[in-house]
Amino acid sequence: MPQSLTALDDLLPDDFLGQLAALREARDQLDQQIRAYLAYGREFTGPRPYTLASLAEAAGLSISGVRTAYTTADRDAVARALGRRPRSRS
Repeated sequence: MPQSLTALDDLLPDDFLGQLAALREARDQLDQQIRAYLAYGREFTGPRPYTLASLAEAAGLSISGVRTAYTTADRDAVARALGRRPRSRS
């Protein structure tokens, strides 16, 4: 752990809650990055996407979790960032 839990005893309530909120924000950003990576791995690599199994193992998800982890909005954000459309599904 980056900070000793005993140091939490010295925090004022507002400081404690502020640090907890900052951790949540960092987690949310990491979750967004993971969704973008999954969308990239499934929709933008070619000629074939990464397998659901390989992405699941790397992301610590189940195969069905990978299938539902990212949305069309996540896919569209990746497309905008890359400046290209997802590969066509045959």
